[in-house]
Amino acid sequence: MTTNHDSPGTDPDFLRRLQAGDEDAWSNLLDEWQDPLYRYLCYAMGNTEYATEVLSETLAALVKAIQNFDGRVAISTFIYRIAANKKADFWRRRRPVEPLPVNLTVAGPTSLGMELEEALMKLPESYREALLLRYHIGLSVSEVAESMGKTYKATESLLSRSRRQLRQILEGVSV
Repeated sequence: MTTNHDSPGTDPDFLRRLQAGDEDAWSNLLDEWQDPLYRYLCYAMGNTEYATEVLSETLAALVKAIQNFDGRVAISTFIYRIAANKKADFWRRRRPVEPLPVNLTVAGPTSLGMELEEALMKLPESYREALLLRYHIGLSVSEVAESMGKTYKATESLLSRSRRQLRQILEGVSV
């Protein structure tokens, strides 16, 4: 396993191997993080084609950025921060003519129920991202904060508002 979600940093030996271009280390990293990252992007973007494109951009950026990564935070935080940046870049480049329907769902089997998936798509993007990183991916509040470029307190507030609005949507209360 490449990282410990509870650890504040990244294993220095593993990081050195990645920075040296060790194929086994990169293979381990991809084995562990490619699928969860893809699922996160599918849910966060609401479209598998977009998620695939952003995943490719994220992995390419990761290869370059790993050289400057100091390992003081968990590699998961580093990876999801890059993904969030690439997702934002994608939306900045793509100015949709009309908004995507709220009930757009991710194709294929998912680990979230359809009702929950539809409710997530109704949330503002930052709410959806925070909830997915925290509860679907399993990052700590600190890691979510780092990944989203927010303070710990701001992230706690964001998660609280996100949970409240998700609960209202699931209970059929108009928001």
